[in-house]
Amino acid sequence: MKYSKISISNLRKNLNDIIEELRSSPIAVYSSKKPIAYILSAKCYEALLEKLDDVHLTELAKSRLQGKRVQVDLSTL
Repeated sequence: MKYSKISISNLRKNLNDIIEELRSSPIAVYSSKKPIAYILSAKCYEALLEKLDDVHLTELAKSRLQGKRVQVDLSTL
């Protein structure tokens, strides 16, 4: 995923402009030439959470497939 870079001092000065820029890509906030935070749009954040949930559910399903299986007669349900 591509993202823009910005210094923390520039972020403080131009917060409204930076928030507007989030529509196109996430932004990495740098301090002393090191990333200290990433800012995402709400839409991007929600998509990320959805993807993480999908990964978790896939891992859960795989682990259950490897577990002990019990045969059940449908008439007993």
